[in-house]
Amino acid sequence: MGPNARRSTDGVSARTALTCVAFALFLGVTQLASARPLLDFAGDSGPPSAPVDRGGHGVLTGSIAQTDQTWTCRGPVDLDSVSVTMTSALTSRRSGDAVHLEPGCTGRIGRLDVVTSVADGVKVAEGVHDLGIGGGSVRCAGKVADVHQDGVQVMGGARITLRGLRIDCGRPRDALINSNLFIKRSGSSVDPPTDVVCVDCFLGGSAAHTASIQESVRSGLVDSHLCAAKYSQLTLAIGPNAVDPVDVGNAIGAC
Repeated sequence: MGPNARRSTDGVSARTALTCVAFALFLGVTQLASARPLLDFAGDSGPPSAPVDRGGHGVLTGSIAQTDQTWTCRGPVDLDSVSVTMTSALTSRRSGDAVHLEPGCTGRIGRLDVVTSVADGVKVAEGVHDLGIGGGSVRCAGKVADVHQDGVQVMGGARITLRGLRIDCGRPRDALINSNLFIKRSGSSVDPPTDVVCVDCFLGGSAAHTASIQESVRSGLVDSHLCAAKYSQLTLAIGPNAVDPVDVGNAIGAC
């Protein structure tokens, strides 16, 4: 047999071997597919998939209701309501705040209702932006003994509007209740809270401060009612580091 014939025979053998391998792979894939359920991308059969953490890229919708667990917002929201209750079953401040609004939180919360017997009602961090809360209440029924408690503490963030919110955390016989609404750059915030306003809000009495507006920019209250603080001169405390503080149409007095 000449060299050309040998090359032709070798080529045929190689092609035959490749064809066999491809056929074997095809059979393996077919068997694997028959041994597992088909994926339903339309979502119209089989059990619903578990919730997916979208890492802040999706918009969270619907309503949230939970007990003895901090609710944390880190991404876009369009929520009808958020309801969080922290009971006296929790005996430590650790993980005791009811709501944390953290960097990336933006959008709308139609109604926010918090009842806590542990620590702060709501904490707002730098990085929260363009967020509106349309109503609801924050009520402090008690706290862990050594906790310095605020109803809503805004440590950072920009363009945040609290509208029609009732905040009532003062208790005449308890100590270390700082404020119903406390706006001041703190924590790890680099920039002060900016354009953070409580509009048509009701702030209860008997906390050390009813509202305390400290290091911030264009932040405060509009058309709101502030009940007398435990120390009356601190009912609406606006500090020297508040730049262009907002105090428009507010009523201050006994409740």
